[in-house]
Amino acid sequence: MRRLVPLLLAGTLAVGVSGCSGGTDTTPPPEPTSTSGPASEGAGADAVSYVALGDSYAAAPGVPNTSGADGCFRSDQNYAHLLAAADETIALTDVTCSGATTDTLLTQQVPALDAGTDLVTLGIGGNDFELFLTLISQCSGFGPDAPGTPCTEAVEARSEQVLPKIERNIGATLDAVQEAAPDARVIVVGYPALLPRRGTCPELVPLAAGDYPFLNEVTQGLSDALRSQAEERDLDFVDVARASRGHDICSDDPWVNGAETAADGTIPFHPFAAEQAAVADLITALR
Repeated sequence: MRRLVPLLLAGTLAVGVSGCSGGTDTTPPPEPTSTSGPASEGAGADAVSYVALGDSYAAAPGVPNTSGADGCFRSDQNYAHLLAAADETIALTDVTCSGATTDTLLTQQVPALDAGTDLVTLGIGGNDFELFLTLISQCSGFGPDAPGTPCTEAVEARSEQVLPKIERNIGATLDAVQEAAPDARVIVVGYPALLPRRGTCPELVPLAAGDYPFLNEVTQGLSDALRSQAEERDLDFVDVARASRGHDICSDDPWVNGAETAADGTIPFHPFAAEQAAVADLITALR
């Protein structure tokens, strides 16, 4: 198990990154998934042009049914598709992509926006500076039986350096989104809680018990950065971290998968279909 998490996570995310990161002119943008509610063809001028942006927590890789055709591993049951299926007026363009960073979102996803875009959802940040990948790969390397807080000691200084940079990147991304779609309602979506506030589950999350609080601090810090930048621009924020308390990986009703690929195909440390449905409900409540 000690080597399982780095290998699984690096493998699954590297595949996603190959299709949507790198930030070079030679990297093709993700091929959008377009769908509409059942009556949208007749909605005419009343149709809501909705563009979904974000990384794997918005794309939902592995949640049935996932397409890897463009390297983005985007599920047709992610929250964007659920919103479109539930509202006949929505015409969806989904360019979410597993492995996306703020840089690749700017170059490869923002071009899907225009002056006619009515609604945008966006969740991003965890892949910047390889934040999530570094946390999971390095921290799991110590194993669940390690004493003390080995991951905290190894990674805390780096996380403290990169979180403010990620927050600035998020702010620049939101500015670009608002410039590209000036009349759109922009909804910023946070990340779910991954670990419990108390207790551990080493069979699902093979980290030293003392390091669980640190990982919670980092993931909460990322959600706080998204909230702060959204509120600074008077944008709506979906607090998935708060809504997912009691649905962490260790819980009886988890919204996020653990260290092994789930029976339904959901990849390690990524949201289940239940989390995507919950986020869709939270967004619907805002609308």
